[in-house]
Amino acid sequence: MKIKNQDFLKKENQSLVLEIILNQGPISRAEIAKRTMMSPTSASRIVASLLEVELIREVNLISDGIGRKATYFVPNENSVISIGVEIDQNAIRIGFMNFVGNLVVLEHFNYQPVDPGETIQYITNKIRNIINRENITFEQIAGICLGLPGLIQNETGMIKLSAQFNWKQVPLGEMLEEKIGFQVFVDNELKLKALAEYITNPEPEKENMAMIGFGSGVGSALVTKGDIYRGEGNFSGEIGHTIVDPYGIYCPCGNFGCLQTYIAEKFLLAEASKTKSIENIQELISESENKEKWAINILDKAITYAAITINNVVCVYNPDTVVLSGSLIENYPVIKERILEKCKNQIWTPVNNTFELRTTKTGVEGVVVGAAISVQRHFIKNIQFNREV
Repeated sequence: MKIKNQDFLKKENQSLVLEIILNQGPISRAEIAKRTMMSPTSASRIVASLLEVELIREVNLISDGIGRKATYFVPNENSVISIGVEIDQNAIRIGFMNFVGNLVVLEHFNYQPVDPGETIQYITNKIRNIINRENITFEQIAGICLGLPGLIQNETGMIKLSAQFNWKQVPLGEMLEEKIGFQVFVDNELKLKALAEYITNPEPEKENMAMIGFGSGVGSALVTKGDIYRGEGNFSGEIGHTIVDPYGIYCPCGNFGCLQTYIAEKFLLAEASKTKSIENIQELISESENKEKWAINILDKAITYAAITINNVVCVYNPDTVVLSGSLIENYPVIKERILEKCKNQIWTPVNNTFELRTTKTGVEGVVVGAAISVQRHFIKNIQFNREV
């Protein structure tokens, strides 16, 4: 037990030093020892190990007040590449992120996922093409994370249910690992986007951020002190499947009257089609602007339910920031502005001024960035060195 505890402590210290260099470099050995509260000898040994495996590199800077060069350490930018993939209803996005958090590749492919096997083969081919084109080695790649909507067991990579694709009990992570050979993670796309929003737009005084997505479905995610709140089985935040009318219309999840059936795009278009053939949300907006009562009613109801959703998330989570995202927010400014306006009178008075309400800053890159960040975090947490430290 003592040996196991020592090994665990060594691993924790290695990860801690690497994180400090990543987040605070350039930084000296002495400053690393001070911030980690390690002995100078222990800090130096870990730094030497990081240099040996080329995860960091030395830089020489002029010391303050002395005028002589001192050795500092920074991340080796291209030593580690993390791959993030978003599987959307009409597209696949693939991003390669370097060790300092910059996307060195971001590609968008028009693709409609239907069969899981075909989708995995498509993703495999695209990733291999990028690796070959960019001259990236196998050793550089830390892993891959897939982000998509649905109930997902992130620890096993199993898709319990993705109503948007009608996938049930699909071992997506295992399928991609067998094809591509890298470690693969799978997670809910909104949770990944929330992580990216929190990490790339830091507000140190705000620790709890809730993200709400309005688009092909309706969901929420909570990030607290930099970590995703997952609940049991990673199913937290599925507010779109809370039932608002048990006698409402059928939802692909198997229930009736789920919240998302009043807000999500495909349900709005299905409701509109009862009156007129509508191809997309923009046409529905145009009909509303032309004073068509049926279109006005559909959008009014959706906007009201969206504002109610925001109120409910605030009441349940009590966050200090609420970020709105999803296609209805990001692609249709009219809907976004109407939801924000509706919230002025819809939020419960006692909590009305306790949080900041804003829209996403990560945009279409959010899921890919969050997926890549999650890969990098796993790499840092589980880093192992060949030499004793």
